[in-house]
Amino acid sequence: MDKLMNRSWVMKIIALLLAFMLYLSVNLDDGASSSNKILNRSSSANTGVETLTDVPVQVSYNEKNRIVRGVPDTVIMTLEGPKNILAQTKLQKDYQAYIDLDNLSLGQHRVKVQYRNISDNLNVVVKPDIVNVTIEERDSKQFSVEASYDKNKVKNGYEAGEAIVSPRAVTVTGASSQLDQVAYVKAIIDLDNASKTVTKQATVVALDKNLNKLNVTVQPETVNVTIPVKNISKKVPIDVIQEGTPGDGVNITKLEPKTNTVKIIGPSDSLEKIDKIDNIPVDVTGITKSKDIKVNVPVPDGIDSVSPKQITVHVEVDKQGDEKDAEKTDESADETKSFKNLPVSLTGQSSKYTYELLSPTSVDADVKGPKSDLDKLTKSGISLSANVGNLSAGEHTVPIIINSPDSVTSTLSTKQAKVHVTAKKQSGTNDEQTDKETSGSTSDKETKPDTGTGSGSGTNPGTGNSGDSTDKPSEETDTPEDNTDTPTDNTETGDDSSNQSDENSTPVDGQTDNTSGN
Repeated sequence: MDKLMNRSWVMKIIALLLAFMLYLSVNLDDGASSSNKILNRSSSANTGVETLTDVPVQVSYNEKNRIVRGVPDTVIMTLEGPKNILAQTKLQKDYQAYIDLDNLSLGQHRVKVQYRNISDNLNVVVKPDIVNVTIEERDSKQFSVEASYDKNKVKNGYEAGEAIVSPRAVTVTGASSQLDQVAYVKAIIDLDNASKTVTKQATVVALDKNLNKLNVTVQPETVNVTIPVKNISKKVPIDVIQEGTPGDGVNITKLEPKTNTVKIIGPSDSLEKIDKIDNIPVDVTGITKSKDIKVNVPVPDGIDSVSPKQITVHVEVDKQGDEKDAEKTDESADETKSFKNLPVSLTGQSSKYTYELLSPTSVDADVKGPKSDLDKLTKSGISLSANVGNLSAGEHTVPIIINSPDSVTSTLSTKQAKVHVTAKKQSGTNDEQTDKETSGSTSDKETKPDTGTGSGSGTNPGTGNSGDSTDKPSEETDTPEDNTDTPTDNTETGDDSSNQSDENSTPVDGQTDNTSGN
């Protein structure tokens, strides 16, 4: 054997065989690897993964008598498998996650979240897949409802009263352990700056002692809530006092608030205790003359606010010596104040004429006098007039008269006014006057000796003077009333009265001529 191994050709054959075996080994591994790669690529191309979120969890248990706690509302399901099956499952959406508690007793349990309506060709992973649940007896209790609202949210100056809730009680249903935790049952209301009674429907919630909402059922879910809201303000008088020292030689003689009352706003019990706000300080430090000072109104204890928050106080001072005299000198100095477009009125008008103010209808005036008087003088304290009492028909110029306080002097922009006067037509007046004068003339003629035998104008010719003397007193009694107006008319009308006299004399002359003719 040793001799055989020592031969060179034997060693060459062995080396050749080893090389061939090594070649076959390498090629077989490469082929298997390629085959696996092909198979994996084919498998990966036909499968997929889908994740379904928020899948509702259905629970099976005796809902009439039991309450279950600890079951999640939703779970996450991950599906893996052939793509065509995944697409069909996702499209149909009939998959479900559920927990079966029908055969479990009261107490705590660890249960598995199951699924259905999913193909067996799919791998399913549920998260969470195990949950801790508590099964308890269902119970119900009645609780009184309390209205919950923020009293500070009403309008400023108003107060919210005690709420009225209807119905007053509700039924709360849940697990016995949860009902034991109920500390408050509230109907929550937002007053929202209310200034009048609020009536609303409010949702009822059950809360534990930490005001956490409990997972229970409330019946009815809403109640009616009425909250009265009323005004809580009143007016009270105020009083002020001096604070600080005025200037040298100045004495404070008066502190007079221009507002006598203020409105206070606050709780009813605090309002009842306050009848007045007094001792409001007015700082007069360094004051040298009378003036108005703004003062803040303090808010009394227990009161929310006052209105107005600030008042004006008039401070009256009295100066001594030279300062007082100098102030009087300043006050007595004359100043000028102008008034524009003062209307002009007509006075002394007669009922027998119409008057038209041609120009001007208004006049400007400069009024000069002490400043203190001018400060008080307003447009209504000055009047302008033109007297037309002595004017006859026609156009006239009359002086404008100003009526103003005696302490001031006035200068007008225009001192005269133009007025047009027109006589009114008075039918019957001249005829009546003519008849009276004619009657008077006839009466005079009857008293003359040379006309006693004439026909006369008396009512009873046969009786002569006796008949006239009977009728005359009534005419003479009425005549003074007419004559009372006559002098005034003559004064006002001027030339017109002379014309009227001439017209009245004409019938008398005619009558005289007729008598002579007879």
